[in-house]
Amino acid sequence: MSRVLRLVERGRRAAEALMLDSCRITKVDGYTVDPVTAVNTPNVVITYEGPCKIQSLRAYESTPTGGDRQWTVSPLELHLPVTGTADVGTDQRAEILTSVDPVNVGRVLRIRSGDRKSLQTALRLAVDEVID
Repeated sequence: MSRVLRLVERGRRAAEALMLDSCRITKVDGYTVDPVTAVNTPNVVITYEGPCKIQSLRAYESTPTGGDRQWTVSPLELHLPVTGTADVGTDQRAEILTSVDPVNVGRVLRIRSGDRKSLQTALRLAVDEVID
């Protein structure tokens, strides 16, 4: 193994040591239609469950409106290990299951984009938390 790859592995271990929270990431994989009621039910698939870390971007929140509703969107980053996250992608949903800060438990984040690159030490996802 080259020196660079050893350094990347060392960086990954260091990054993962800071991932003290846990989350579950899911995606909708089609719909099932009830033949009697004609109700569409989403087929939810887990794409990742394990350690994570929420990171603030220090960006400004936005307050979009739609119809007579207004909500707050807070941009954040969600850090995951590189290994085991190949199926994680845009428009998936992350729910914080456990956290060092108990207030984070139950937070739901929408993944806006991924961060796949060479020599990365963590998968850093741009996410939004939508607060009604």
